[in-house]
Amino acid sequence: MASPDLATDLPFGNLARPDNLPDEIALQIRGKILSKAFEPGQRLPTELELSQVFGVSRNVVREAIARLKLSGYIETRRGVGSFVATDAGQQHFALTPQELLRAEALEQVYELRVEIEAGAAALAARHRTEAQLVTLRAALAEVDASTDDWRIGADRALDFHMAVGEATNNPYFVRLLGHFSRVIGDAVRTLRYSSTGTDRMAQIEEEHHRIFDAIAAGDSEAARLAMRRHLERGMARRKALLEEQDKPAR
Repeated sequence: MASPDLATDLPFGNLARPDNLPDEIALQIRGKILSKAFEPGQRLPTELELSQVFGVSRNVVREAIARLKLSGYIETRRGVGSFVATDAGQQHFALTPQELLRAEALEQVYELRVEIEAGAAALAARHRTEAQLVTLRAALAEVDASTDDWRIGADRALDFHMAVGEATNNPYFVRLLGHFSRVIGDAVRTLRYSSTGTDRMAQIEEEHHRIFDAIAAGDSEAARLAMRRHLERGMARRKALLEEQDKPAR
């Protein structure tokens, strides 16, 4: 299949991170693959074409291609070129902090997080052990003790959410929630920073306690609902903050 006309049919975005060009280019190409702008089995533009589009050297493009090959998105054929892997994006689930620089992507990840963590809370209510309940109670106490320090508070809040995941006794939930925690850590810290000193902090504390109480009582549906409300309110606050930032200065 012929390469698309990159100047018109397949525009790439500006390089937002000139300090890490290979990663940025790999991220943009991966986005085109996942959006089906590049179909499975399709030949990618040549290194020369990509270097011209991005305004970088062929060595930088070569490094980006190497990253995509390592992560299973493309395969190279000697003397022929690089092609989108037939199962591109299906080998493993992965998010990168760079993907979340776009408000739309971050909102979509939060929507996914709501569904996953609400289910985790429900499972934790059914499957948690007494020892895990003790751990969860201690994690909640750490969150309560850090309300005045947004940095520590954000980390302790993520620890509490991970403790809920551990209480599912499902290792796959633990792995997935761990991945979310690493990727969305900055977003959580931003929310915590913006909430410190406001009425929202008291709401967050109450929401965490509702989650804990439902898990302790073994009420899976109450735990599911409490976690969903907690995360959806956080997502709504972040959207409100972004809208406020976008307002023109008077």
